Amino acid sequence: MSKEYKPLQEDETKKTGLEDEKRNKLTVEEMVDRTIDANKENKLSLVKFIALYMVGLLSSMVGPMMAYSPIFTGFLNYKDWVCISEKCEGVLANNTGDSEKLFSRDTICENSLQPEVDFTWTIDRTSYALEWGLICSNESKGSNLKSFFFVGAFIGLLVGTALFDRIGRKTTSLIGISIATLSCLGVILVDSYGGMLALRIAQGFGSFITVSGVGILALELTPSKLRNLSQVLCSSLWNIGSILCVGISYAVKDWKHIYLVEGCILAVTAISVLVYPESPRFQLVKGKESEARETFRKISKIFKTSNQSENVELIFKDYDKNYLGQIRDFIKYPVMLKNTLILMACWGSISCISYGLLFSWGKLGADIYSSIIFSSLGSFISKASGIDYYIIHFLGRKNAVVLNFAGLAALFFLAVPCYGVELGDTWRLEHVVCLFTTLFSGGVWGSISLLTKELSPTSHRGMILCICSAAARIGAFIGPYLSLLYNIIDSRIVLAIFGCLGACASFLAFFNSDSTGKPIPSVPEDLIPLHCSGHEKLREEESQ
Repeated sequence: MSKEYKPLQEDETKKTGLEDEKRNKLTVEEMVDRTIDANKENKLSLVKFIALYMVGLLSSMVGPMMAYSPIFTGFLNYKDWVCISEKCEGVLANNTGDSEKLFSRDTICENSLQPEVDFTWTIDRTSYALEWGLICSNESKGSNLKSFFFVGAFIGLLVGTALFDRIGRKTTSLIGISIATLSCLGVILVDSYGGMLALRIAQGFGSFITVSGVGILALELTPSKLRNLSQVLCSSLWNIGSILCVGISYAVKDWKHIYLVEGCILAVTAISVLVYPESPRFQLVKGKESEARETFRKISKIFKTSNQSENVELIFKDYDKNYLGQIRDFIKYPVMLKNTLILMACWGSISCISYGLLFSWGKLGADIYSSIIFSSLGSFISKASGIDYYIIHFLGRKNAVVLNFAGLAALFFLAVPCYGVELGDTWRLEHVVCLFTTLFSGGVWGSISLLTKELSPTSHRGMILCICSAAARIGAFIGPYLSLLYNIIDSRIVLAIFGCLGACASFLAFFNSDSTGKPIPSVPEDLIPLHCSGHEKLREEESQ
């Protein structure tokens, strides 16, 4: 049943505590701020908030662990092998010269040498690409196992557009982490390319439902003053998951055992989702006031704040339109449609760049372990040092997206003239420049995610975040195939493509709305006073 409601105004959150007591009413935004009283003055509550937030988001590490694993479990090494047939011995005898060029992809592929028939691998690590012969003309099948993970993610996110805003953030996240965990452990039983492809789709399906769900859940439990900090913590866990994936892959030599270890870790992190509370913002939008008050009561016990939910009237409006009704709202509220389309383009661009570069390290540098660990550390350092936090804090959400995309583009364009400058046996100057792009790409991911969640009404947040993340999966699907262009065209052209994507996204992001300093909208009509100051006619229509 609907309560008395009025669209949120920017100055509502600026009312004094005395004024709030007199009117004995609180908006959802104010209720969250009062219940989770975590600030610099109350350091114990701030520590509790960070601990609760990090525990709740542990399962978000499923994203990088599942996405990055094929880099190590499906790696190709054309250098370490020995002949076991007369055909292979004859090829080597007729091609004397530099051993590095002799033991290469060209030698194997141009002479149609077959693994375990003409030669055998001599490396001490296993890989499904080497085990199943996904080399030369079959190399694209290896890219399929990387990219079809994002097909599964895309399907899962489309399903998420319906589930998150209906059955809840927590329940949907539990479904996602269960599917991701079981499909990861199921790799132990797979002995074929087809079976692995099916499991990769399932891993993608579950992984990004989980990442999206816990991200929404955590943000909706965050006080307004700490949302910037919360997003830094959230994106830091992605980097920690990346570093953990590299560490596991380096320590475990059998590719199936890598998935086994990761599956066990995911099973443990699923507990964090199970004990996390459902979002009271979601509960109120669905008209479940008693459940929301109970959630506030439990949270107030953790932070030792007074349970004001029992003594005040919560100002909210329930929203219970069906899926088609949600879609119609994009037509009814053009600002929501405009913001969503721009955000989709930005998510798709940064994902294409990030994953294209991620699967390019083997082409740009010889050691993929050091490349990915340094790129993950670079992104993590930009967050841990406060660089990302202060860029968002001083420039605002939208401007942070614009700046980070511009910096990303500038470094890729700088890498083009730096191409070919040797810095050692395995490193070149363009490789080092590309490593620095991770500082800006991490900044883009953090700021664009925060902006998306804050611009989206609670009633549509699950749908909008899933739509934007689905657009990112399209970019992630394309990215690994862009890395194959290094074998076909000049590498500088590929770097320039990445630079152009960043520049276009920076320009486009400039026309988006900005959520800086504004409360989170609960329903679409809240967007009118917050982001449509010039739309008086629409404002009047909605007030009737």
